[in-house]
Amino acid sequence: MSKELTDKILGVLGTCAIGDAMGSVTENLTFDQIRETFPGGLQEFRKPGETAFALGNEAGEVTDDFSQTYLISQAIVEAGGKITRGVVVGAILKWSDIPRWYDRFAGPTTRGAIASLKDPKHEVKSPYGTVHVDYACKATNGAAMKISPAGIMNPDDVEGAIRDAITICRVTHDNSLAISGACATAAAVSAGLAEGATMRDALGAAVYGAMRGETIGKRVSHDVAGASVVERMHLANEIVRGPGSKEEKLRRISEVVGSGLLISEAVPCAYGLALLNMDDALQATIDAVNIGYDTDTVAAITGAMVGAFANLKDERYARLLSRIQKANDFDLVDLASKLAGYASK
Repeated sequence: MSKELTDKILGVLGTCAIGDAMGSVTENLTFDQIRETFPGGLQEFRKPGETAFALGNEAGEVTDDFSQTYLISQAIVEAGGKITRGVVVGAILKWSDIPRWYDRFAGPTTRGAIASLKDPKHEVKSPYGTVHVDYACKATNGAAMKISPAGIMNPDDVEGAIRDAITICRVTHDNSLAISGACATAAAVSAGLAEGATMRDALGAAVYGAMRGETIGKRVSHDVAGASVVERMHLANEIVRGPGSKEEKLRRISEVVGSGLLISEAVPCAYGLALLNMDDALQATIDAVNIGYDTDTVAAITGAMVGAFANLKDERYARLLSRIQKANDFDLVDLASKLAGYASK
């Protein structure tokens, strides 16, 4: 186990958590409302206000995005580094029994999936009678927000990351689009953990992961209608490489690619923000915090994608990471070390 791998894994966990906690304050606000409320953009932890789902959180506390990542990571450690459906189901059910996270933050897809895990015959009443609802067919962004452990446990092994991402994803989001977005994120994490990797390497792997995940997802899972994660990633790339200032490109990503609940918005948005900040992982995550709409999830995904390149020695980053650990009673340093120990095998 190398210190470099441990530090990179800590960067993935820490930057994902920073994005989630900071983005919980701007969630539900528009691109312009954020700039009106926080001149210059939000760049520190604040207590969420009345417009946020996280109202009641203290500054630096995470929501469902990183709390699920954290519990899945812990479960993998407890299972000796293995990622199986049973390990993931156990972690998700454990998460559902923690009211401060589940009661306040569980998204519609995850909530429905958990109900189905607890009762496979789960049904809902509609005006037309009682029907069984397969929530797993909803292509929402919860598939990618918690997926970084698949990349962490497969450093420099994109195919392994894709395999494990599909295992994790299908527990709550069992469809081709969700799998595509989850695999994009996990592949970026895996490639970023390679010795000597660049952010360009990680983002190239993200595109490959999205394509590979879509192909496999159509074969092994539900093939659902919706915008392609891959095509939206290409669109984000076109915007980044096109004309205009950075602020103008951020606005176009927000308005054209989108930053909402759908996986085909959140993952391409995160990918585009990373492309805009190829030399600054923390800034990519902060731009996600300020992009508008589902900012905590987009920032968590962005943070996971680029976290391997975070500068842990930077005073500002170190301060944010310390605040995350204290606010949530997390020991991410220890968790990263344990994950690295299994991943290096």
